[in-house]
Amino acid sequence: MKHLPHYISLIGILMAGLLGFYFFSYDRFFQIGIAVALAASYVSWGVIHHTIHKDICLAIILEYVAVAILGVVMVFSLILRS
Repeated sequence: MKHLPHYISLIGILMAGLLGFYFFSYDRFFQIGIAVALAASYVSWGVIHHTIHKDICLAIILEYVAVAILGVVMVFSLILRS
């Protein structure tokens, strides 16, 4: 549990994104902006986390970017389906 502060900050970022989606449910384009900001925050968090622990490499960065892109594509498909 030595990484708990890092994971709490990640949970905070994700909760802020979920609250943003809830409070701005009437504005699809703002939700898209929230999704992109959330993806960028996720990648930034991952890079910072692994840099602090000195185990950063290109494969890890690409993995975070791939997961973020997948999340954004899923959110886009749900928001823009109608």
